[in-house]
Amino acid sequence: MNKAVKRIIIIFCIILCTALLIWLFLFIYEYRSKQEQLFSNYTLTQSEIDSLHDGDIILRHGYGLVSDGIVETLNKDINISHCAILTKDTNNQFIVIHSVSQSLSDFDGVQSQDLKSFIKDSKLNSVIVVRYRFKPGEDPSIVGKRAKYYLAKKIPFDMDFDLKDSSKFYCAELLWKIFKDNYNYDCFDTDHPDWHGKNYKLTFYPFLDPRHFKVIINHHTRKQV
Repeated sequence: MNKAVKRIIIIFCIILCTALLIWLFLFIYEYRSKQEQLFSNYTLTQSEIDSLHDGDIILRHGYGLVSDGIVETLNKDINISHCAILTKDTNNQFIVIHSVSQSLSDFDGVQSQDLKSFIKDSKLNSVIVVRYRFKPGEDPSIVGKRAKYYLAKKIPFDMDFDLKDSSKFYCAELLWKIFKDNYNYDCFDTDHPDWHGKNYKLTFYPFLDPRHFKVIINHHTRKQV
């Protein structure tokens, strides 16, 4: 066996071992995450549920490698990886409407979920609920109504994270679209001094801007807002 062949075999073995180690890491990571989620008893109290309004925004840190990556890469100061809109169903029960990639869900794009399971799918003490500071004359019910409109349209998930294309939405884009079109508020066009130079179109900081949103529930343990 000549040196060139030996070198190819060695390189192949190194690549194979590396791939196996990466697969094993991902498998163990996701398994532990799913076990933690499975045995979670995370809930809202009845008094917290009673404080909710149709059209409130709920933010959380979800389980899994993707959610953890979003937090560590873009939102590590606030420990949030996802956002959704609270509204009520025909039985007057709270549900959430949000956009999720099919890689993380059985269904791609804008979808609904009951509030209880949404909270259970959230890491312990990661939930924050905020409410837009509506101006006099603005109708708060439009938020939930438009969320239901996009739900009925079955808008797919925006893997390109492109705000110029309204045929698809990523989670924060759904909120951005509703507030921009109906309240003339562009949450990603901010002049907040602490946000200069950051890509906030992929973060959740704008929904914690006290000038535009009021915190209703805060279970955050890494940073108080």
